[in-house]
Amino acid sequence: MGSTSGTTRFWVGASTTGALGSPARGIRPLDVAADGTATLGEPVDVGPNPMYLAVSPATGMLGIVHEQADGLVSTWTIEDDVVSAFGAPARTGAGDPCHLVFDETGGWIFVANYSGSRLSAHPVASDSSTALTADFDGSGPDRHRQEASHPHQAVIDVARDRLLVPDLGADRIRVLSLAGLPAELAHDGADDIALHAGAGPRHLVVSGDLAIVANELDRTASIVDLTAGLELAPFPVDASVEARGLGLSAIRLTRDGIVLIGDRDADALVALRFDADARTLEHVASVPTGGRHPRDLHVTHDERFALVADQGSDSIAVIALDGGVPTEVLATLETPAPACLARMP
Repeated sequence: MGSTSGTTRFWVGASTTGALGSPARGIRPLDVAADGTATLGEPVDVGPNPMYLAVSPATGMLGIVHEQADGLVSTWTIEDDVVSAFGAPARTGAGDPCHLVFDETGGWIFVANYSGSRLSAHPVASDSSTALTADFDGSGPDRHRQEASHPHQAVIDVARDRLLVPDLGADRIRVLSLAGLPAELAHDGADDIALHAGAGPRHLVVSGDLAIVANELDRTASIVDLTAGLELAPFPVDASVEARGLGLSAIRLTRDGIVLIGDRDADALVALRFDADARTLEHVASVPTGGRHPRDLHVTHDERFALVADQGSDSIAVIALDGGVPTEVLATLETPAPACLARMP
């Protein structure tokens, strides 16, 4: 199920360990109707700690990373709301995989392994477990969080046939060519994009020749020129908030040019207006979610509502959007340790 009669279907990834929030029993479907009414389905057991999910727009297949010391990635089919395993889980060869993305064809999954300083690429085939890998090094000025490379996300840069990997530990956007697939995953570091020291890039979105990066550690959002391979400027996300050491999390860009970012220091959803011509960001709103530790966020297909996964309070906030700008929390759904909101095409 994707978008039917104005309803948007999400799948909710969650922690099953109880390290933050209550232990979940698996992933859950979440339907948001045209009027904002939200309904959670029953949990589906898909294995340990299914913290981040992604859906292939090309095939509708569901990918899951299992965030644990021995990292796993698994693939699933969804038919008539029945979730079925597609082959056996594959090892990522590194620890704590925290994000994944499908390529345009749905034939490859790229996994960011936070604790392993590694990007792994996995062919989507029921009889194949062969992976390609790229290993990173580097560090940053924060000796507690940037003692090593920490890949935190993988994003397809379609226009340039490459992969962008925000590296929180090294203050870099790693740039990997996809031209060599399936034989190799090329990365020599020459095209990596340096951000300012101590930024801690976590997640980014691509808009034409620009990217907007949510920097977890110093609470800024950077605009990056992808053609020049250059950080243009960082902008404070919300200067009125006192940092608590939790920082920023997920980022989305609406069709109206509003950048939505999860602010874990304020337990809020922050909105910035993006001017692509001027290459600037301006704070326009910050709405407390009513929960704790906003780990992920997404919007409905019509962009009338935002969903925020508050992992620390076992809740999901449904927030009204007006032209992409959050206005108020309409409802709060109770569900254990929500960590990801994957939207069906």
